[in-house]
Parts: sequence; C-alpha cells; structure tokens
Amino acid sequence: MRTALNALLFVIGLGLGLVGGAALLAYAYQAAGLYPPDDATIKFIARERGWLREDV
Repeated sequence: MRTALNALLFVIGLGLGLVGGAALLAYAYQAAGLYPPDDATIKFIARERGWLREDV
C-alpha cells in the first residue's frame, strides 16, 4: 500500500515537474526574445500602436 502511494506521488510530481519546467523554459525563451510571438500577439501590438486598421 505504501509503495503504491509512493509510486502515485512520484508520477504526480514528475508530471508537475515536466509541465512547470516547460512553462518556465517557454517564459525564459519569450523573455529573451528568442520565441516568436503568435499572430494574436502581433495583431494586438499592431492595433495598440495604430498600425492595423480594421475598416480596410
């Protein structure tokens, strides 16, 4: 019983570690400017700066 609980906790910790590590890596890449922004981000920035006209 204790071994099964330890195995379950290990799998949960492993999953959280992988997801957290991937999120941290993606944040670091984006903060460093190495990760290209998606289309929604580009459109948002262009709309905020007045470069994108919606009436065209």
